[in-house]
Amino acid sequence: MRTLLSTEFLALLAYADVSQARFARLAGITARPVNNWCRGRATVPRWAAILAIALQELTAESLETTLEEANCRRHEGLGTPATRPTMNTAALAERAPKDEPDAQIASSIAAREAPDSGPAGETL
Repeated sequence: MRTLLSTEFLALLAYADVSQARFARLAGITARPVNNWCRGRATVPRWAAILAIALQELTAESLETTLEEANCRRHEGLGTPATRPTMNTAALAERAPKDEPDAQIASSIAAREAPDSGPAGETL
């Protein structure tokens, strides 16, 4: 998948009738990076482009519902309590090398969101 231009990203949001602030809330990030992507000050990350494209077929509300249902089903299968890690955590972990502070922060957040583990990975 090629990188979206800022104008393309902005057009996708407009076509989906999703504001920059709404997109940021849906993605679990602040509005600043979304604004930077729309103004061409920063490259649109792949995950954000995919989400903007998905919003062409789904409403923001139906996408949130689908994500919540998938999260609950996943946790029911694992027998763990359902918590919803933010997309921001996943984005930070995906884009940053392991020795950078963002990756360390994302790892720390992910560890806090994961259920407690006992010896040999057994869930407590």
